[in-house]
Amino acid sequence: MRKTGIVMDSTGYLTNDIVKQFQITIVPLSVIIGTETFSETELSNEQYFEKLNHINSLSTTSQPSVGAFLEAYESLYSQGVEKIISLHLSSAISGTLRSAQMAIELASNKKIYLFDCQSSALGLGALAWAAAEWAENGLDAAEIMQNLKSLKEQTELYFIVNTLENLRRGGRIGGAAALIGTLLQIKPILYFNQQGQIDVFDKVRSRSRAWQRVLDELTRAMLSGRRFRICVMHVNIPKEGEELMEELKSRYPEHEVRLFEAGAVIATHVGTGAFGLVFHPWPIE
Repeated sequence: MRKTGIVMDSTGYLTNDIVKQFQITIVPLSVIIGTETFSETELSNEQYFEKLNHINSLSTTSQPSVGAFLEAYESLYSQGVEKIISLHLSSAISGTLRSAQMAIELASNKKIYLFDCQSSALGLGALAWAAAEWAENGLDAAEIMQNLKSLKEQTELYFIVNTLENLRRGGRIGGAAALIGTLLQIKPILYFNQQGQIDVFDKVRSRSRAWQRVLDELTRAMLSGRRFRICVMHVNIPKEGEELMEELKSRYPEHEVRLFEAGAVIATHVGTGAFGLVFHPWPIE
């Protein structure tokens, strides 16, 4: 067992092969559908969307309990881990980080480093993936935390939604609130601002133009000449997600491109049909 354990919450949406290969511990958020509550990791996307068809309202979400974090931390310590890095979605839109902080106060070993990714979905997942690779390569927790601060500044996330209604009802809309009522005319490209809030990056007239606008940002970033890790993400549109991934693989064969599907918690807040891109330089030299 490596000396530094990596924990992330379930909204990072890394694929199972990555989670297993790099020994990432997942602490799940919960999703409430009608009168039923589910751990996000126990509910497949197919089951989630099927259950939504049988209720007349939107689902809601809940942060992990303090006990869930404490159990995850103590389990890692019992396996021989000496220090833990715990990465989580933006504290500006969720109380997840606060639950983790409270668990640390109860933990038998206080050598737990919390990292607010000020993002979510693959904005979180890509950073946890990087942290786990560094841990596997033997970097100390303090070194990993320093690297994460640098990599977070170089990580860009953009996503395109069909509706802002889910974000509005969930209270996560942030700076995008000004667009309510205008979506018939535009497709907003959203991102996380420097305060970790969901905000508007740009407004265009169609999904295809929105995608091209996001690719313009990727092209700009690539002017650095570095190799990039590119994460395509989608909500319940697997065929379109595959097409976007293949497009990027064909266009940028020298870069790493992977496809990821967001689960029930993010689907609750952005709605089905959302898609986007996360990218950063990798490996960091």
